[in-house]
Amino acid sequence: MHEGFYEGRARRLRRPVAALTVVAALAILALLAAGCKGGGNGDKTPAPGQSPGVSGTVSIEGSSTVQPFTIDLIDAFKDAYPDVKVNPPSGLGSGAGITAFINKEVDIAQASRQIKEDEVTQAQSAGLDPFETHILDDALAIVVHPDNPVTQLTEEQVAKIFAGQITDWSEVGGDGGEITVYTRNEESGSFAYMEEDVIQKVLGKDAAYGADINKQANSPAGLTAVSNDPSGIFYAGLGNIAEIPEGSVKVLKVAKDSASPYFEPSKETVKSKDYPIARGLYYYTDGDPTASSNPALAAFISFALSAEGQAIGEELGFIAVK
Repeated sequence: MHEGFYEGRARRLRRPVAALTVVAALAILALLAAGCKGGGNGDKTPAPGQSPGVSGTVSIEGSSTVQPFTIDLIDAFKDAYPDVKVNPPSGLGSGAGITAFINKEVDIAQASRQIKEDEVTQAQSAGLDPFETHILDDALAIVVHPDNPVTQLTEEQVAKIFAGQITDWSEVGGDGGEITVYTRNEESGSFAYMEEDVIQKVLGKDAAYGADINKQANSPAGLTAVSNDPSGIFYAGLGNIAEIPEGSVKVLKVAKDSASPYFEPSKETVKSKDYPIARGLYYYTDGDPTASSNPALAAFISFALSAEGQAIGEELGFIAVK
C-alpha cells in the first residue's frame, strides 16, 4: 500500500514512532509526573498515580474501530490527569478524523489505516507535520448471521464477495441465496483497508467494491444489520466485536488460500501472522507528541502506549504493540 511513499517521505513518520516504545512512554510519564511535583514548601504531594500539575485540552476525532479504545483510555486517563480535559471523538471514520486534523479542528486523528500521500500533502500545505504513532494492532473480522451455515472463507473468497464477483452463498459452501454485502462508508479506514489491502491485493490494483453494497455509517450499524439479516456479511474490528452481545453475529475463520489452514481473528493469530486480514491502528498528531508544547497531548499519547493503556486495548480484544 503506497510503497513508494512509505519508503520515502513517510519514514519521517515512522522512524520517530519506532523509538516511542512502551518503555520510553513509561519514562515520559514518570518525567511528567516528576515535573508536576515542584520543589516549593507549599507544594502538595499528588495522590498515587496522579499528575495534577499537567493541564490542558486534547481533542480527538476519527475511526469508529479505534473508538472503543479511545473512550476507555480517556476514562482511565482522567483519573491520572484530572486537570486535563479530553474531548471524546464521535467515531465518524478515519477519513473524517484526518480531515478534521488537517483543518486544525482536532489535536489527534485516530485511524484504522495509515495516512495517505495526498493527506500528508494537504496537512503539510496547512503548516502541519503529520506524525504517526502506532497504538495497537487489530484484525478485521468477517461476520455473518448466526444462522448462516458458512463457517470459513479464503481471503480470495472474501475479496470476491466484497468485489461483487461472488454473489450467492452456494458459491462458498452455503445454502443458496443472494449475498447481502454490508460495508463501511468512504470515510472509514476499514472501508479503505478492505478495498486496498484485501480486494486489490488479491484481485489486482484495478479491482474495487461491487456496485451492490450497503454502506454503513459505523461498525455498530453494520454489525446490527448483519445480526438481523440471514443473508448478510460485514467486517469489523475486534474491539467492535467485543462490544456487541455474544452470539449476535458469527465470526468466520479465514485462510490465506485454499491450501492453508483457517484461523479465527485473535491476539494469537494476529501476532503469529496466521490470520491474513490484520492491520495497525494509529494516532496522528502535528509533530512528535512527546516534544509537543501541549503537555496534555504528550501525556495522553504516552498514556496510550503505557502498560495500563496497552492493557486497556487488550481488554477490548485489540493487540498491544510490544
